Amino acid sequence: MELNITAKNFHLNDTLEDYARKKMEKLKRFSHHMINGDLILEKDKTHSIVELNFTVKHSVITSQVKDHDIYLGITEAFKKIERQLIKYEEKFRERKRIAQKTKRQ
Repeated sequence: MELNITAKNFHLNDTLEDYARKKMEKLKRFSHHMINGDLILEKDKTHSIVELNFTVKHSVITSQVKDHDIYLGITEAFKKIERQLIKYEEKFRERKRIAQKTKRQ
């Protein structure tokens, strides 16, 4: 699983990229579902916008956060994605259980 990082209206430094990749490490447990990831960082005068998109099997999971600090925005976006991935995984397991029940009957 690869994470593509894009910066708009500012230069992406190594520290910020390393921070985002470190946050990505927490999502490795969902790697069997994830196909591709895009992190878009955008800065305006007063705030920053962090958009995180993951392509998973059968759908796309997206989170967008506006914050004054870009590091806090990245943290919040990854927390949102983690909650959504947990929910997606539970739905995926439920589908498997239902399929097993119908197969037995």
